[in-house]
Amino acid sequence: MNKISIIIPVYNVEKYLSACVESIIHQTYQNLEIILVNDGSTDACPQICDEYATKDQRIKVIHKTNGGLSDARNAGYEKVTGGYLAFVDSDDKVALDLYQNLIETSILYNADIVECRFLKFQDEKDLEKTIEHNKVEEFETEKALELLLKEDLRQVVWNKLYKSDVVNNLLFEKGKIHEDEFWAYQIFARAKKIVRVNKALYFYRQQNDSIMAEKYSVKRLAGIEAREKRIEFVKQKFPKLTSLAVQSFWHAALYNYQLITKNPNVDVDFNHRKNIVAKVKKYALSEYISEWKIKEQLWLKFFLVFPEQCSKIRIKILK
Repeated sequence: MNKISIIIPVYNVEKYLSACVESIIHQTYQNLEIILVNDGSTDACPQICDEYATKDQRIKVIHKTNGGLSDARNAGYEKVTGGYLAFVDSDDKVALDLYQNLIETSILYNADIVECRFLKFQDEKDLEKTIEHNKVEEFETEKALELLLKEDLRQVVWNKLYKSDVVNNLLFEKGKIHEDEFWAYQIFARAKKIVRVNKALYFYRQQNDSIMAEKYSVKRLAGIEAREKRIEFVKQKFPKLTSLAVQSFWHAALYNYQLITKNPNVDVDFNHRKNIVAKVKKYALSEYISEWKIKEQLWLKFFLVFPEQCSKIRIKILK
């Protein structure tokens, strides 16, 4: 039976950690290797991790100094022995048949990556809502990347099962948020086949104190950097998708500019906004944007000449 290694970075989530681990140790698919990476937690998480390791021999614990989510995932690679690999965030939960479903699908369709739907929740009652039907979709590499760029297939790493030899210890970008965006397209490019299971089997907890829920921070500009790197990657390996990659980058750039406009205290000298405009100009070439809808091309041209006015108008429109 194929073993699945599951890397779970842990940092100051004592309130949710047990619920997460319980949802994994009671999976209908039991051939699991559960790697808890305590990333320098200052609450009770280290003790909780160790207690679970004494109860379940499948659990391995790594204790390390705090280095962030990416660093914790990278550290988890050291313990991986399974032929399949998955990631779970330690404040989330998973359906009890998640890995049974994903590995059976991978074997049946000979898929390198299998993705499921996920459900966002704040309260346990939210998990009563389900998205489930029997449709399974198959995609070859370039089509899957196209859907990733369109955000139909998702950037997040945790709603998927990967063959370990496809991942091959590809490191996450340390010290960045939007770490999944730096990583996902590279893994998709390595996969010959990606399959989506249309069932909500992963449950993503929404927290008001999470990095992405907090008031705007310029740390989010890492999302633009990730998409710019993706453009260069796509240009080299999948040139037909370049226009779409540039469009995805443009959406992220404009969105961040708008957020900074709404929170100008994070950019009082306008340096971040000037840098965004400079980056957008670099890719505002006819060869990249000619396939876009005229309306979007006009927004781009307006932004390049009058970025502040464009941003303020779009904020009003999108209220």
